[in-house]
Amino acid sequence: MATQSGAVMDHTFKAAADLSAKQYFMVKYSAADTVALCSAAADRAIGVLMNKPAVAGQAADVRILGIAPVVSDGSGTAIAVGDYVGPSSAGKAIKKSTADNSVAGMALDASSADGTVIRVLLFQGAFFRTAGG
Repeated sequence: MATQSGAVMDHTFKAAADLSAKQYFMVKYSAADTVALCSAAADRAIGVLMNKPAVAGQAADVRILGIAPVVSDGSGTAIAVGDYVGPSSAGKAIKKSTADNSVAGMALDASSADGTVIRVLLFQGAFFRTAGG
C-alpha cells in the first residue's frame, strides 16, 4: 500500500459497541450520532473507522470522504484497481457487481486475499449499476 496525502474529511461519532478490533473496517450510521460495523453486503457505509473505540459510546473517528486504508476481502472475487467496492457482511471492502448495491468508493489498490489493507477513494451516495442498467 502506498502512502496517502491530500484532503480528507473525518467526523467523530459514538461507537455502538466495542469496535477495537475493527480499525479500517466500513461502518454504517446506526442511530443518532452513532456508528456500527457494516453487517450486510447491502448496508450503506458512511465511512471507514480510523481508530479503535473499545466500548459503546466511545468516540469513533470515521473517514467519510477522501482516501482511506480499508481492510478488504478479495479472496472470493479479486478486487482490481478501479473497481467499485462496498461493505461485505463483515465490514470489509468487497468488489460490488450486483445491480443497486451501494458503493462506498473506488479501489486504488488490488486485493486477491482476505485481510489485505488497500486504499479506497471514498464517496457517498453511489450505487453499482450494470452496463445495461
